[in-house]
Amino acid sequence: MTKILYLMRHGQTVFNLKGKIQGASDSPLTDRGIEQAQAAARYFKNNKIEFDDLFTSSQERACDTLENAVPNHQQKYVRLKGLKEWHFGVFEGESIELLKKIKQPKTLYGDYVVPFGGESRLQVEQRMTDTLTEIMEHHSGKTTLAVSHGSTIGLFIRKCLGYEEGSSYDIGNCHILKFEYQDGQFNFIELIDPTI
Repeated sequence: MTKILYLMRHGQTVFNLKGKIQGASDSPLTDRGIEQAQAAARYFKNNKIEFDDLFTSSQERACDTLENAVPNHQQKYVRLKGLKEWHFGVFEGESIELLKKIKQPKTLYGDYVVPFGGESRLQVEQRMTDTLTEIMEHHSGKTTLAVSHGSTIGLFIRKCLGYEEGSSYDIGNCHILKFEYQDGQFNFIELIDPTI
């Protein structure tokens, strides 16, 4: 059976606005971030998209995004640490300009933050892929929403499409990536910006 995964990035946060590195730390949604999530809610409603299963990163910004994007959810959503943002070690809370210096189009931050207490590219890629595969394999619903983060989604799309093609996608706040899932494979369909 073919299943559908909508993988969405959280809305704008205070740290996004201030140009700070968030990673495994957290920062609340701004008013704009809430508006972006509400735009996603309108997109889902206008396109008659209903979810059988709801998942989110365990971080507050992702949970708040889901609650605004699916405001009257009948079923409870599940928080999963496997969907958390890349951990950037001692860089967290610092200026995003520090990470921009080491960011590579194909592999994002690679292993550069590992000596500073952060996760490697492979660790992030593997936990994200394992978590999403587990969701799609072990939940019976046909249509799933998972809310995660820019860098983790960025690595996942690179894994699915290859590092060259995957690096051509910019994952903005509340952007939604649609995938079909069948026989253990994710097939990328489209990137949706619900705010336009």
